[in-house]
Amino acid sequence: MSRRDGKATSLRHRPSRAVPALILGTLLLAAGAGLVWAAVTRMLTGWWPAFLAGPRDWLAGLTWNAPAVWAVGAIAAVLGVVLLLAALMPGRFNALPLGSPGDGSAQVEGTRETIMTRRAVARLAAAHCEHIDGVSSASATASTRAVHLNVATALHETAELRGRVIAAVNERLTGTGLDPVPKVTASIRSRE
Repeated sequence: MSRRDGKATSLRHRPSRAVPALILGTLLLAAGAGLVWAAVTRMLTGWWPAFLAGPRDWLAGLTWNAPAVWAVGAIAAVLGVVLLLAALMPGRFNALPLGSPGDGSAQVEGTRETIMTRRAVARLAAAHCEHIDGVSSASATASTRAVHLNVATALHETAELRGRVIAAVNERLTGTGLDPVPKVTASIRSRE
């Protein structure tokens, strides 16, 4: 990333938590739409929808010091603290550091650090795997500790190919400068 003012922008190492935010936003939107629909129904007909009669009667009978009110308040407070902590606490690292093994540049404060996302590592592994003799197609998934390859081949005997694929991809990832190098595993399936 670059900026026009000459200051360095730090790399985003952690996930953006878009999926949990999307799920929670969708649930809150659905609840809000349901409440708006119930309110509009009340304004047009003068009556609340029939499915709200039970909860309405239960809520009408509660007092501020009722145990049910305290329970609902405690559950709402716990849910709020959990959501707040999920928003503020950092997630797991989403990228793998690059560098010469043993140079220690990633640990020195104030130095630049180069990273590769897990998706980039998976794409690199799959692309390198597809250039190996005997491989028809390949796909890969990567985590911070492992890369798993799914390889299709026209060969009937796959044991030797599996060893070559793992060795070649491991050598490529080592040459890239990943530190530490993820463990490489492979599943080979024969196509007929």
